[in-house]
Amino acid sequence: MFNPLSSMYGNRGISLTSGNLGRVVDEDGREYVDWFTAHGAAIFGHRDPGMVETLKRAAEGLWAVGAGFGHPSREALGEQVMRAFPGMRFVLCNSGTEALEAALKLCVYLRPSRDRIIALRRAFHGRTLGALGLTFNPRYKEPFRRLIPQVEHLSPEMVPERVDDRVAAVFVEPVQGEGGVNPLPEGLGRAISEACQRNGAILVADEVQTGMGRCGPILASPLVGLNPQVVCLAKGLAGGFPCGMTLWRSDLGDFAPGLHGSTYGGNPLACAMGAYGIQRVMEGASAGICAVMEEFRERVLGLGLVVRGLGSMTGVEVPVDSSLVVRSLQSKGVLALPAGPRVVRFLPSFHATREDAELVFEALRLTVSEVSHGSGGTP
Repeated sequence: MFNPLSSMYGNRGISLTSGNLGRVVDEDGREYVDWFTAHGAAIFGHRDPGMVETLKRAAEGLWAVGAGFGHPSREALGEQVMRAFPGMRFVLCNSGTEALEAALKLCVYLRPSRDRIIALRRAFHGRTLGALGLTFNPRYKEPFRRLIPQVEHLSPEMVPERVDDRVAAVFVEPVQGEGGVNPLPEGLGRAISEACQRNGAILVADEVQTGMGRCGPILASPLVGLNPQVVCLAKGLAGGFPCGMTLWRSDLGDFAPGLHGSTYGGNPLACAMGAYGIQRVMEGASAGICAVMEEFRERVLGLGLVVRGLGSMTGVEVPVDSSLVVRSLQSKGVLALPAGPRVVRFLPSFHATREDAELVFEALRLTVSEVSHGSGGTP
């Protein structure tokens, strides 16, 4: 099996060829419980009937329309954004890192006299040059350091006292994903929000992974005390179809014409999928999986493991390298992903069931037992 992306992303050793709702199938016909969901992007699962029908209808129309023209799917998306995020402007792009780039540019443009930008330790905001400045891990940054913006990375507890009138923006993930699935404490979120408001700094919530119902409501920020002026969405926004969005409060201001743009941002197919996705989340699509995952976390606690999470986003601390545990789970029919060297991350779709959770729990229990006795449990 040849994977042309393996040199950059590694090779999981299987080729996925089909799927249905919460399961995927490889080229040998083996079925897996998919709690990887394409890094959390396939939040509506695979072959979701509503998503499939929406894409089919959109594909019968125009596939590309210039940004200066109107289109029914753009109008539909605009209506859903106004419903879900009243009083917000937005621009469209293709990915989470592009949404962060737009947010970074907007903050610098709207606060031209301020020379400080703050992000959190262990943060991950993307790998394009602007977003890379916001990302914490030095491994990603070192070869490009001369080109990326200077950003102060602070522990969350330090942020409220370090925000002053020189800070243009503070970037925060409500739950750090790659950083170990760490939800921001609610009281600290409120303190960061108040410090930004008091000093005129723009608070940006990176909800690329936590948004669109992943943590329950359409945004996780209110759950952790954040009151952001700018929000970045992607991943689940269009159910895995490439689509990103940067939203900001209308009273902040706006880009001057020509200062930002995207050829593919606002693609009619992506807009149709995004409009339908927002509608589904606003109708409560995440309620079932959040209940399933709350029960799952309680059971995993019984294994003596440290568990963190919010809504359906779950991280489990493991006693060995997380990549070994991920491989062992895969050999048992479960797809998950690492969140740092000692945390396994589970990101199920809205279609995950209690039966799926039972299978994942048993696979995890067996894997923990294997690694505790030194067998490693790898395929």
